[in-house]
Amino acid sequence: MPSGTVSTTAAALEESTASMIKAAAENHIKPLWLQMSRLNPPLPNPKATPHLWKYSEVRPILVNAGRLVPEEQAERRVLMLVNPSQDAPHTTNTICAGLQLVVPNETAKARRHTAFAMRFIIEGEGGFTAVYGRRVKMRRGDVILTPT
Repeated sequence: MPSGTVSTTAAALEESTASMIKAAAENHIKPLWLQMSRLNPPLPNPKATPHLWKYSEVRPILVNAGRLVPEEQAERRVLMLVNPSQDAPHTTNTICAGLQLVVPNETAKARRHTAFAMRFIIEGEGGFTAVYGRRVKMRRGDVILTPT
């Protein structure tokens, strides 16, 4: 087979592939095989830099938010822990964390969790949450896991 035929065939295949990818993009779809290295890198490649949030410094801001921001305005009164090297809401490349304040006699509306949630109770007592419809009391030092 003459070498010109092989290159013409390769060029035609490349052109057809480019056309298919363009048609896919116009329909808001993308080929996974072109994204695999981003989704499954050969080695971890974190972008977040180490950062320390001191509770003693953050707590007064959170308490002030409790005074200034009513329950109706903030369904979830949360201060996001945004890593200086990331954009909100990211604390790391794979975690979004925040400090939530529910003042006495407030009720945060029930909602479905689309992501896994972990709560670590820093202070307070008498609060509760629901996991799979069951009331779970929250006490200082508790870790409560809520599946998707």
